[in-house]
Amino acid sequence: MKKLLGVAIFLAVAVGAVAQNASLTVYFTYINVEEGYNHDCKTQVYIDGTLAGESAVVKEDKGGVVKVNVPRGKHSLRVVNLSLYEGNWEEHTVDNDYSIDAIHEEDHAFKKPEKLYLLFDIDSGTTHSWGKPAKKPKK
Repeated sequence: MKKLLGVAIFLAVAVGAVAQNASLTVYFTYINVEEGYNHDCKTQVYIDGTLAGESAVVKEDKGGVVKVNVPRGKHSLRVVNLSLYEGNWEEHTVDNDYSIDAIHEEDHAFKKPEKLYLLFDIDSGTTHSWGKPAKKPKK
């Protein structure tokens, strides 16, 4: 009986700990990438200034995904795409001589598992959408 009670307490604590977190899945892709500029890239997710996760390396036009755990509640979110250029990883920003800032920043209240879609359009900038894919800009 003591074993059964111990297992029940353990499970209650484990479920409670999991319930304190929400997940964030970030999907990203580039469009209108010019020939010869389809760099290897990866995306990093920061929660309250701390690196929470990083995607696998992919070509910009193939896109990718990164999933992280986030404590429930309001947090500062920063998602940044990095490009591999001449052997160095650098933020894909105008300051680094790229066409657009491939960054998304906001304060967000996490209550449940969330999906964030980022569309990095070389012609018109970064678009984001919560829950469903970001729409491509009309031309």
